[in-house]
Amino acid sequence: MVKKLKRIIKLRFPFALSIYLSIRHQQSKGKIRKILRKKNNISIEVGAGSKRGQGEWVTIDMNDICDIYWDLRRGIPFPDESVKKIYSSHFLEHLSFGEAQQFLDESRRVLVPGGQFSICVPNARLYLEAYVNGGSLDDGRFFGHRPAYNHTTQIDVVNYIAYMGGEHKYMFDEENLLYILGAKGFKHPRARKFDATLDLLERDHESIYAEAEK
Repeated sequence: MVKKLKRIIKLRFPFALSIYLSIRHQQSKGKIRKILRKKNNISIEVGAGSKRGQGEWVTIDMNDICDIYWDLRRGIPFPDESVKKIYSSHFLEHLSFGEAQQFLDESRRVLVPGGQFSICVPNARLYLEAYVNGGSLDDGRFFGHRPAYNHTTQIDVVNYIAYMGGEHKYMFDEENLLYILGAKGFKHPRARKFDATLDLLERDHESIYAEAEK
């Protein structure tokens, strides 16, 4: 209902949407001030979707279920060196290369020295290899977002992961994910294994995992 309302406002009253977002962001800043007063150790999950944080975790996304409503293209709404860990799952591919660079800069800014950055993204190599080799991928497992599935010919295997019906803006494999983290100044970027305390098991088959420190 909230998404539908925002869509109507955006189409009919674009200035009203800007005001609405400004109000929501101001409310979120107030929540963050309270969190900073109450918690000594803060970890944040960015692009968390419809998920509440537990314990040290604070979730951030543009919906009314997560802890903090925030457009992460505007930065991360925490002070310098105030967060001990950042976790991102299937979020970075929704940013353009430039937006991702800004997001990673912001991540380093808010992390404490030695703080950990942990990430999970879809493995585009699986889709590209299926296209090049003429292979097939299981529809139910690899093409779960049905509005983006338009498999008329083999190239649509690539169109799915590259664009996701307009949702995706960048593709990753393990090599370039680790390179990007290192190039942005993160220390010891490395692949990691599936972590049942963080990662979604249902996305394990299509995911790349990495971690690094500030």
